[in-house]
Amino acid sequence: MNHHDTHRKPFGARLVHSEDGSLVVIVMMFAMVFLAMGIALFFLVKSSILGTELESKEVKSFNVAEAGVDYGMLDLKTKWPSTTADAQTTANVSAITTALRSDFDASKFRDPTRSAAADFIKVTYYDNTGASNPPAWDSNGDGLMYVSSEANVDDDRHRIIILAERQAWHLNFPLIALYTNSFDANGQGLDIAIDPLQTAPLPLGGSSVPAFYNSQVGAKGLDLGTNIVANPSAAGTFDSWVGIGLMGSLKAIAQGEGTYFTNAAAASTLLFSGNASGKIIYLESPTGAVDISGNTQIGSRANPVVLVIDAGTQQIGLDLKGGADFYGILVIKGDAELRGTSSIYGSVLVSGKIINKGNGSSPEINYNGDILNSVNRAYTIGVSIVPNTWEEYTTPK
Repeated sequence: MNHHDTHRKPFGARLVHSEDGSLVVIVMMFAMVFLAMGIALFFLVKSSILGTELESKEVKSFNVAEAGVDYGMLDLKTKWPSTTADAQTTANVSAITTALRSDFDASKFRDPTRSAAADFIKVTYYDNTGASNPPAWDSNGDGLMYVSSEANVDDDRHRIIILAERQAWHLNFPLIALYTNSFDANGQGLDIAIDPLQTAPLPLGGSSVPAFYNSQVGAKGLDLGTNIVANPSAAGTFDSWVGIGLMGSLKAIAQGEGTYFTNAAAASTLLFSGNASGKIIYLESPTGAVDISGNTQIGSRANPVVLVIDAGTQQIGLDLKGGADFYGILVIKGDAELRGTSSIYGSVLVSGKIINKGNGSSPEINYNGDILNSVNRAYTIGVSIVPNTWEEYTTPK
């Protein structure tokens, strides 16, 4: 027997050894495949998570920006900025953004380590004048304003700009100082003048203002100031100056604002509360006259009051006395009594009789066309988005 033959492995043993090697290779190949699949799955899941987080931030940022638009339109509906005086200020914007921040869970919508609270939401308004620095009020008077809302959620910025259109309730108060069916005056008579601070063009050819009445009771007549003209044409009736449509509009606005009353004392409380400015107060069929006394000014030139009293079967609807000046429009279905040293700045419309017992040094009635024009265009029914003006910008980081 050859020496080398004594060390030769059997054929079967060599086959088993070969199969063991192949099995190791196969296992390693499968391990590498599974490892590759695991790594791919890891990056796929990671990418999906990052994509979901990014999409979530974009959705959150869009939601916050859209909420800012809604807040802005609601704010414009509450007080459409028609003058510089009632333009939206930094304080108004801060109030809006503070309210918005309180409506969102900061832990879900903002990482304080990445974006400041002041940067979370910003709402601004500006007029559609095309200027590089447009004013924050409707300076061109076309009833259109831009609302810009910019949100920042974890450095994902989303900005929405819309053009808002005002839907106004057009009132049509006549540009006259006075209408009354009759008047009874003592002392110097019923004194009517033009408010020296009013700037609107005068209604009669730009030179004078009418005052209308149907009859005079007693010896004292009207004491008319410069550019006040009594009865330049037929006086007409109360309904011809304050029609059913205007009365219905005034009542509907007051009911919508919660300033409609059937109790004279409740109406008087609101008048003296300091919250009547810029409001229409409508009192219907009261159990007593509205008593305005004391020295608290009611309304202002910038924020006049419209006081409507439908006295019903009661004869006197208003008793104005003391030294409380009234800025706005008085509409009385019934009689009105003027006493004390009070002055009215705006216009007076009375279906019955004005009983004047005033003894002040200033006129009882001071026509102000600015107040009338302001009231006629002051009441906004709603604010809508002009079609095809929605613009959207994103800056993800």
